[in-house]
Amino acid sequence: MVLRLAFYLSFLAFFWGCSDPERDNPTDPGSNNFVGSSSSIKSSSSNDDKPKPSSSSETQVSSSSGINLPSSSSNYVEQSSGGTTVTVTPIKTDDGTILRGGNLAAKLGWLERYAESHNTYILEISANDNSSSRTLQYSGAIDITIILRSDAKNRIIKLSSNGTMFTVKTNVTFILDNNITLQGHSQNTGVLVNVDGGIFIMNDGATIAGNSGVAVIVGEQYGNSGTFTMNGGIISGNSSNGIWLRKGEFAMNGGIISDNSGNGVYLDNGTFSMTDGTISGNSSSGVYVNSGTFSMTDGTISSNTANRGGGVHLNSGIFSMRGGTITGNTASEYGGGVYRNNGTFTKTGGTITGYNSDPNGGNMVKDGAGAMIRRGHAVYINATTRKETTAGQEDNLSANGSTTTGGWDA
Repeated sequence: MVLRLAFYLSFLAFFWGCSDPERDNPTDPGSNNFVGSSSSIKSSSSNDDKPKPSSSSETQVSSSSGINLPSSSSNYVEQSSGGTTVTVTPIKTDDGTILRGGNLAAKLGWLERYAESHNTYILEISANDNSSSRTLQYSGAIDITIILRSDAKNRIIKLSSNGTMFTVKTNVTFILDNNITLQGHSQNTGVLVNVDGGIFIMNDGATIAGNSGVAVIVGEQYGNSGTFTMNGGIISGNSSNGIWLRKGEFAMNGGIISDNSGNGVYLDNGTFSMTDGTISGNSSSGVYVNSGTFSMTDGTISSNTANRGGGVHLNSGIFSMRGGTITGNTASEYGGGVYRNNGTFTKTGGTITGYNSDPNGGNMVKDGAGAMIRRGHAVYINATTRKETTAGQEDNLSANGSTTTGGWDA
């Protein structure tokens, strides 16, 4: 009898362990059947644990954001709180790993978990989308390139909150490619793209528009520098400066910066080199140099309007012009084309038009009554050093402190 009772007790203990409700609970992070959702905040594994490769697309690991994550060789599956499941599929190509399927948030979630050093990731957007503030930073990884591009048609990514849409940190290159528009909103006073230590590149077909704050900030005044290369695209219709260069480098090789309710480019520090492209129609100076160096070898600065320096306002720093055209800009006080308050101005090439030579399309200083005299339609240094007529390719001009050389009109 004792032996039979011991047998029954052992059987009941075994049965009870197998039917542990917590063991099979699909909402328990310790369960083998755990399925996360986008509304969950629990995690079945540490973020520091590196996922082990698996050939099965069924394998899932819950991230700290509660999204189902696969092993690095598998699809990434996100289940929304509404029960809809979307899948991000990584496809390796010679150009990089293309992330297809899912929305932008799902693709960025994949990167946060699986981005590896010295790799390029192409986020292919197949529909208009929204984005909250995101920081492109991947702890422990270096030399990561992220390309945001459309599958075919123009796709708009709208900022869904207030703040910065993308912050680009050190060791990350962010490329805004063809047919992608980043759009802010009238309530957002933050910047849309903040290049804080990283590299930002805009190519043809990309647009940044519709923000109440600055479109792009490069570098932190007392922190990281940044690098922005504009090969093409449009920065337009923002209610502040188009670009604010605080520390680092901005290279404009093409594209358009237009119709912003501030300066086209505000140079606080760093180096701005313009080799092509157009800066036009902005409600303040096309380029405002508060400090730093602006060099212009080609491109056009036109149809901007300011109190002083419709085309370029040199408050301090260096402006060197070796090519390009400054024309059709307007000032209400001094310097329709270029105004120098302080700093060094040098022109060894390019063209700065002046109203006295070109009354129909030249730079001009005017008030409500019309064109004003002795205000430097083309360039204004001071009352005795100014250019009212067009300064053509052959006209060299310079002003450094009180020293001036060249063919000034007065």
